[in-house]
Amino acid sequence: MRPVPLLIVFACLAAVAAQAQIRLPPPPFGTYGVETSQFFYNGEDLQASGLVWAPDGSNRLFLVLKGGKVRVIQNGELLPTPFIDEEVAADGEQGLQSLAFDPDFATNHYVYVFASQPNIDVGGVTRFVAQILRFTEVGGVGVDRTVIVDNIPSSWNHNGGGMDFGPDGLLYFGVGDRGTLEGGNDDLTLLSSKIHRVHKDGTIPTDNPFYDGEGPNNDLIWARGFRNPFRIRFEPGTGKLYANVAGNIAEQIFRVGPGDHAGWWTYENNQPAGYLPPLVTYTPGMWENYQFTATGAVRKDGVATFTVEGDQPVSSLRKGKKVHLREVLDPSFNGEAFITGFPTPWSFTVAQPGPDAVSGGGGLKTDPMGDAVVGGAFLTSPLFPAEFQGNYIFADYKGNVFRTVLAADGTVDKVDFMVNFSGRELFTDVAMGPDGALYVLSLWGTVYRVTPLPPGQGVIVSTHDLSIPEGGSKTLMVSLAMPPPSPTYVSIERREEDSDIRVTVGQYLLFDAANWSVPQFVTLTAEQDSDADIDHSTFFITMDQGFPEGVPGAEIHARTEEDEVQSLQLSASTLELEEGTEGTFTMALAYAPTAPVTVTVTRTSGSEDVSVTAGATLTFAPEDGTASKTVTVATSQDADGDDDVAVLTVSAPGLDAKTVTVTAKDVAAVPVITSTPAMEATVGEPYAYTVTATGRPAPALTLDQGPQGMTLAPASGLLSWTPQAEATVTVSVRASNGVTPAAVQTFQVVVRLPAAADAGAGLDGGEVLDAGSDVDAGAEADAGPLVDAGTGSDAGSTKDGGSVTDGGKGYSGGCSAGATALPAVLGWWLLAGLVWKPRRARR
Repeated sequence: MRPVPLLIVFACLAAVAAQAQIRLPPPPFGTYGVETSQFFYNGEDLQASGLVWAPDGSNRLFLVLKGGKVRVIQNGELLPTPFIDEEVAADGEQGLQSLAFDPDFATNHYVYVFASQPNIDVGGVTRFVAQILRFTEVGGVGVDRTVIVDNIPSSWNHNGGGMDFGPDGLLYFGVGDRGTLEGGNDDLTLLSSKIHRVHKDGTIPTDNPFYDGEGPNNDLIWARGFRNPFRIRFEPGTGKLYANVAGNIAEQIFRVGPGDHAGWWTYENNQPAGYLPPLVTYTPGMWENYQFTATGAVRKDGVATFTVEGDQPVSSLRKGKKVHLREVLDPSFNGEAFITGFPTPWSFTVAQPGPDAVSGGGGLKTDPMGDAVVGGAFLTSPLFPAEFQGNYIFADYKGNVFRTVLAADGTVDKVDFMVNFSGRELFTDVAMGPDGALYVLSLWGTVYRVTPLPPGQGVIVSTHDLSIPEGGSKTLMVSLAMPPPSPTYVSIERREEDSDIRVTVGQYLLFDAANWSVPQFVTLTAEQDSDADIDHSTFFITMDQGFPEGVPGAEIHARTEEDEVQSLQLSASTLELEEGTEGTFTMALAYAPTAPVTVTVTRTSGSEDVSVTAGATLTFAPEDGTASKTVTVATSQDADGDDDVAVLTVSAPGLDAKTVTVTAKDVAAVPVITSTPAMEATVGEPYAYTVTATGRPAPALTLDQGPQGMTLAPASGLLSWTPQAEATVTVSVRASNGVTPAAVQTFQVVVRLPAAADAGAGLDGGEVLDAGSDVDAGAEADAGPLVDAGTGSDAGSTKDGGSVTDGGKGYSGGCSAGATALPAVLGWWLLAGLVWKPRRARR
């Protein structure tokens, strides 16, 4: 498993909230109104912190790597020569932070980077410093390294690093609080916790808002009160600066002007008048929950106003926040909505069609959005439809990308998911490409390309109306209208209506280019209740929650059949068996019939490996109509490694049919290595051993231990190596397929020198032994008068050519073979630099 370092911004998660939290299911994995494809991945762990497209039409994407390199991707391929390879401090959140091209790059070829310099020890104290460096691009390589801004305060974390050129042609950059609250509140002397502005050559503009020449202010300061400004971006057309600031109790995005004060470290998403409030905010690693008052839901003229209980203001959620309205007594108030305003700090409004009404109870919950806000970009591309134009796109480190729709007055209309790869990726930056697509960067170096969905895609369902008997289930089938360009999830979500009807099978379905047209099953089940009322629920089936915007979805209406209606009663709607085994379910009638009723059970779709072996036809008489009868289902074992699924339909004349979905689980088998290794090898000659293993599913082979240079080909199982010296080495190979235990084969290979030919008249080229007249080319032994060519032994006066033993200091000619040093392994400091601050108590 790859390590999960805390990169660059990654300002910490919030402390445990005082607010009562009730978990919402996380939004489904996938994309929302867009599609993604993998643009670049080369298998290396690149530790990438930023990406920027060269503005010269060369189709070059510059990747900023935390360890000090800037690599270049051109036409989807990684160029072999780095643009720069800078020596940097890379522990914690240090390293190369960001890159910006000069507005006149086409003529001057200037490129700027924000880089943590190697840490310096001064009298036992570590000094952390960052610099902004300028390079001139010549033939794809950065030369003429020039320091533009020096002595930028840095630390293990909260270093900021956001950098961009403004419409005035000047360079803006952000500096964090170094994890120590440095430079916060009203401080105007330190660079920390600020956004700064300089000329391209690093000189200070005299019109900076706090410029005082020889006075106490730091003249670079342009705005203040920002905990960790990791990315800054200018909005095309308006020239407004947007700052993505990783927070303590709130991730915040600001629209910043000269002299603005965002309030850190005293204020965070609770800025009073006179301070800059955030446009977008969310709680890191958390979600919000508020309860409504007894008459707290009022709808008039298509606008619903909700009032929350308690004394904690709901206005901290901000305009455009997506909320889930739940469990209001009048269900017409329930559903998803985006906040449009705040009549009071304890009430908010949403656009909601419907008749005027008053209700209450219930409350709101929000989606968890991630852990730390990272890169941002403005979407201005004709590739995307009109509703995307001008959107501010931002990413969260946890693997999410969000689309912020901005109103004409600069406020936020809505913030919603665009990509949710949470649990699969760690995102660090986003950028618009020259082809009009959006590009998203992961920490590991994978680059994703995001484009709008093609017209014509949609969700197809077998029925839009279901009647479900109480205690029973109904199944419908779902497929796509056309192949998706990448694996895509379809989900079914119930609106907040009667919870007696729920999804029991197939809430999330995965389609790809191979199975897009193959129907998958969704099963709805109705609970048994004590009343005689018909219950209703409405479900949305949608592609990655793109309904009703983005992708055409489907609306399903379900209602219950009450017990007064004769119906088939099944003990189960699903049956899961192992291949080659049998299972049963039972059936009965809701009440005794007045005449015999014959029920048949047949396989209507799915695998032929599933069959009904007993109870395929059953008759219920008036005297035993409510007694349970048994149906036996058998599954055959096959040679593939896949589960088999079939649908059995249970039917009788005049009654609604029911279905049982049978899954025959493939029988897994533990892996076994069946091959015998070669135990000997010769120096300079290839060693080969083909590893074979059995198991179900087919096991994967890996080399756990072996000498340097030894490789294992996963597909063929060929273990190969050319030894260079005599040795005895230990080799360990593993076969694993997800079934425990894995098979491990450990053995030793003895490496010897090649055999030498004698080529002499006696032995070894001599008359008797070793080319000498008696033994070893000497009159006595080893070419010496006594032993081994020495007066005593081994060519020395005593032994081994030395006056003491073994030539002096030990044996065998000196200090033996020397000492073997273990290579040092450098690891990341996983520092979050958490500056805990008690959260406001929230209900």
